[in-house]
Amino acid sequence: MSPCCGSVCLLVVLGVVVASGNPLQYVSENLKKDHESIADVLKLKETEIGSNPLFSSVIDSIKSQRKQEVLLMNATLDVYTRIFSSILQHNHNQHHESPLLHDLSDAEIKKNAVSALEKLQQKLQEKRNDLKSCLSHLGHLSHNREDVFNKLNKIKVDDPKDQKKALAEFLEIYQAASVIHSKCSHAHSS
Repeated sequence: MSPCCGSVCLLVVLGVVVASGNPLQYVSENLKKDHESIADVLKLKETEIGSNPLFSSVIDSIKSQRKQEVLLMNATLDVYTRIFSSILQHNHNQHHESPLLHDLSDAEIKKNAVSALEKLQQKLQEKRNDLKSCLSHLGHLSHNREDVFNKLNKIKVDDPKDQKKALAEFLEIYQAASVIHSKCSHAHSS
């Protein structure tokens, strides 16, 4: 499946997630710009990266009850947290540079990529905090989610290919997390 086709499928799924049929866009232009700034330099748009998305099973599972959604998305965002930590810790350690950033020879491009990754990591942490506040208001976890959690736990967060795939899917996952948080916020404010 091409990256474009995967994105279109994901948008269709997200449209189903929101009862109104028109999902609100939670991905700001600044977040899109930060993501786009790393997409080319890290080669996130290559066919190999867009095929067999890492988180397709997550998006397929987001049609369930709210707590299941929140727990699943928290687990997904936790994988992202570990990926960002792996990339950025390697970068801040002078002796062991991240394999993902190693091939970026231009210091300014590398600096901009690190800055964008740090901004994405910060937005991710804010979204994780938003979702954590939803958990106390919701029901039980279904057993059929265990396979999805197992798949998430098998993602190799230190592998540059999996890192690229995750970064390529970041905006879609961020949008899905925002939709879930919005649904949760509306549920306990009414």
